[in-house]
Amino acid sequence: MKLKLLSILLGTSLFWVCGAQAGSMPVTATASPVVQDTNVKTVNINTGSAQEISDVLVGVGVKRAEQIIELREKLGGFTEVEQLLDVKGIGAKTLEKNRAFITIKQ
Repeated sequence: MKLKLLSILLGTSLFWVCGAQAGSMPVTATASPVVQDTNVKTVNINTGSAQEISDVLVGVGVKRAEQIIELREKLGGFTEVEQLLDVKGIGAKTLEKNRAFITIKQ
């Protein structure tokens, strides 16, 4: 009986204290813990060098970037990002990871 009474009193006390604090605390906006970088690096796959492409794209090294340039020259330039799927070693997952970093300008 004493344990039950103690539990009720403790629960009531915590509820009252928390409720009083919540009511007296002003509501303020807080900054999001996620910081958005407005200086996201991008690369134009129609003009970028192998080094520039490999520096910006995730999972793309210099060799793969050289393959991108070979395809670029063969096509006369990229017209859509999906054409990168024709480069051996670049699949849908790699493309999606890098889509935000790729630009196509002539």
